[in-house]
Amino acid sequence: MATETTVAQFGERLRVAREHARLTLDQLAAATGLSKAHLSRLESAERQPSVAALVELSRALGVAVSVLLGESGGDERLMISTGAEARHEANGLSVATRSGFPGSSVIEALNVLVSPDRPASAPVRHQGEEWLYVVHGTLLLEVDATAHVVHHGESAHFDATLPHRLAAVGETCEIVLVAATDSRSLRALHG
Repeated sequence: MATETTVAQFGERLRVAREHARLTLDQLAAATGLSKAHLSRLESAERQPSVAALVELSRALGVAVSVLLGESGGDERLMISTGAEARHEANGLSVATRSGFPGSSVIEALNVLVSPDRPASAPVRHQGEEWLYVVHGTLLLEVDATAHVVHHGESAHFDATLPHRLAAVGETCEIVLVAATDSRSLRALHG
């Protein structure tokens, strides 16, 4: 029940952010690479967004992932993560935002828990770059159809336009993931 409420609230926040950006579903689909039908299902709470979809939506709408997840507050240009931020389930991943002051849209930092029994997902891609650091466990990172094992204390940095996906090896893996985009791309996207 709580997950259903969270998904419904996300759908409403997404719709409001899209309308605030004065974008139609067709325009948002073109800006994100997500289909109009998928966006409609997200807004109507029929689907949960993937991490890649969250990053793309935040970029296209010019808002932080934390705003889409309902964690915004204050008008400061500073966000301090306490580690107590709410976790959100997205396609078998447990995600907590660790960034997102109001108006921020170039960097997204997320704390992600990857369960070893997470069903295999289709590779995703989005604009920008990703950097990740393995806090605990071992991560299987597939980038452009090549598998890489990233151990505790190691990091990876890659072009996020390449198809990529995450899996845990053996036990739950905790990572810090930073997704970034060139602000020039954002300006071009928003005119």
